[in-house]
Amino acid sequence: MMSDWRDTPSLVSAMVFAVGWFAGWVGFVRARHLPHAPGTSLTSTSTTATRRPVSVIIPCRNEADNLAELLPNLFGVLHADDQVIVVDDDSTDATAAIAQDHHVVVVSGGALPSGWAGKSFACWRGAQQSTHDALVFLDADVRLGPTAMNDIMVVLQQHPQALVSVLPFHRTVTRVERLSMMFNVVSSMVASVTTKTEARRVAYGPFMAVHRDTYLRSGGHAHASVRSAVVEDLALARVMPLAIPLLAHESQVEYRMYANGLRQFIEGWTKNTAIGAASVPRWSSVLVIAWVVSLCGGTVISVWLCALSAVQMFVLARRVGNFGVVSAVLYPLHVLTFVLVALRSLVRSALFGSVVWRGRQIATR
Repeated sequence: MMSDWRDTPSLVSAMVFAVGWFAGWVGFVRARHLPHAPGTSLTSTSTTATRRPVSVIIPCRNEADNLAELLPNLFGVLHADDQVIVVDDDSTDATAAIAQDHHVVVVSGGALPSGWAGKSFACWRGAQQSTHDALVFLDADVRLGPTAMNDIMVVLQQHPQALVSVLPFHRTVTRVERLSMMFNVVSSMVASVTTKTEARRVAYGPFMAVHRDTYLRSGGHAHASVRSAVVEDLALARVMPLAIPLLAHESQVEYRMYANGLRQFIEGWTKNTAIGAASVPRWSSVLVIAWVVSLCGGTVISVWLCALSAVQMFVLARRVGNFGVVSAVLYPLHVLTFVLVALRSLVRSALFGSVVWRGRQIATR
């Protein structure tokens, strides 16, 4: 007689599930948050904390809407002597005009040289125009809280040879955007068991800080293994002496990803998921795989295991975005989405040797 999924699972099934379930909690506990600088808090409105000036580099390809929101946000949290550089990566919209209207340094990316990916070239071009010792690379869809710049600079001061990066809190609005839940949780876990001796270092590209000398000595985005990389943040982390990936608290650093619908969602996560997996620390990969197996197994084996996974998903997801109870209960749909996009990424990379992002073909091998 076939067993009902409402029955108590077998001992073996329960033990296999438990291994993966606890792996998820290990990733949750070990992932570190961006600490608050002394004298600051999430509710602080002051940006007067003492720190050295920074050069903020914003690579942009058709980011007019995001840039129109980001620049006023930056002017509210930066100091008067900070530098803002917008690199227009061959945009076809009003990106350059909006940057000029806000009186920041505007750099034209120009024709993309052979062997370069667009974002890496834009970041490198911006770094050449920087005037301060501290470089901050910022995606246009990121929004900074009043303490964020001071917070990341304190960590950089403590680790002057490091590439310090932050995974923003994901502020979602639409149903399509909420499908990013599983991707965000996995992203938060990939750096949780990395070590200082791990060659496969991790960085979060939306918000990164590094000393200019360290960046240039390592080759930065011009390094041979970085300039053409599809997932340039992970490639950059591997050529740095040290990489420190951190998670943002809600209201400290936020972003809104893939607000333009399902096609952008699929293209963006196809670019990042399976392709980036090759650069993830090995033990992080083991942890994530074990956890995903527990999610898949619990869903089909027992309603009780499914309930445990839903509770766990709610706790993990609330840490990385405004994902609610409904998203957690529907976690099997999110797991299925994650697996399908990962498979699509593998197929695109293996069969076609490229992925598409913002109208460009990006080589994956």
